[in-house]
Amino acid sequence: MLFPDHCEQQQLYDLPRPTLAKVVNIGGLGVGFESAKPLTAKPLTGEFKTISETGKGMIVFSFGSVAAAHEMPLEWKNAILDAFSSLPDYQFVMRYLGTDLNDRLPKNVHLSKWLPQKDLLLHNKTKAFITHGGYNSMQEAISAGVPLVTIALFGDQPKNAQIAKKHGFAVNIQKGTISKETVVEALKEVIENDSYKQKVSRLSAMVRAQPMKPAERLLKWSEFLAEFKTLDNLEPAGQRLNFFQYHSLDVIGFLFTVIFLVFYIFYRILRALVRCCCCRKSHEKKKTE
Repeated sequence: MLFPDHCEQQQLYDLPRPTLAKVVNIGGLGVGFESAKPLTAKPLTGEFKTISETGKGMIVFSFGSVAAAHEMPLEWKNAILDAFSSLPDYQFVMRYLGTDLNDRLPKNVHLSKWLPQKDLLLHNKTKAFITHGGYNSMQEAISAGVPLVTIALFGDQPKNAQIAKKHGFAVNIQKGTISKETVVEALKEVIENDSYKQKVSRLSAMVRAQPMKPAERLLKWSEFLAEFKTLDNLEPAGQRLNFFQYHSLDVIGFLFTVIFLVFYIFYRILRALVRCCCCRKSHEKKKTE
């Protein structure tokens, strides 16, 4: 059977790992990697249009739908708001479902229960994306060519954050070190250092220019599987191991035998040395008598 690897990253930027011949990567499906041309943003409307036309640029903040930002610890919220207020030249757009911050929001921070995230990321005024490092958010950021500031929380997010850092388009903030200083430092690094933008733009171009797009790969392999049904020749040898091989009992038995022999030889040598010493002492004692 063929297993499309829809939960994994693109092979162009995933971390090295062992894999199987019957695993097919289709990472990036549905987020803009199907076309060789860069995506274009839909025109922003209403409040988002006004925000985009204010200041030097926008910074998007979203923890996705699972890790709700309004459930952050109070000290995180205070640190993040203080950091944003210290960068008044930039407009911050946050996906935030709560209302507890409405009475103390800095002028450059805008809360919304829903964000047109793709269009915001694709906007030419967007300078950075603060994210928890979720799979979809990372794919969208690469597709749009936007550098990241990641605050990984759980699950696959630490891995995704490390992938982004490895390829040089993200600054990672450990969740235990969140403060005004760490957030400001990370944002300034991403905004002021052009290498982050250059590297994510290059990676975005690479995944769009790959010889076979994710949708095409999925279609071709699905047709291939439908034609040939079960692909026995792609099954790994590990599926045919017997009980002893699967549990490595033969290897464990060999190791125990070697360990037993080593201890037995050591025991015999030690016993011989003790006996030799005892015989020598006995012989000397008889001489003195």
